[in-house]
Amino acid sequence: VLKGFPECLQADICLHLNKTLLQSCKAFRGATKGCLRALAMRFKTTHAPPGDTLVHCGDVLTALYFVARGSIEILRDDIVVAIL
Repeated sequence: VLKGFPECLQADICLHLNKTLLQSCKAFRGATKGCLRALAMRFKTTHAPPGDTLVHCGDVLTALYFVARGSIEILRDDIVVAIL
């Protein structure tokens, strides 16, 4: 549905949908509104149920994940070393 709107309206909608993340994450502080609009257009929401693996050690990273709700376990040799 979003793709049916003009790009400037898409950016406004994406900026609104990702407002909480963009305002609360220190990585985005000081960014211009244009930068935030461009980033918001690239965000994709992913839902990962408990037990899903997002990244394996040694994987080539193609995405950056922000945990907006819930927690994530960091494992090393099948041992939990951190819960974020």
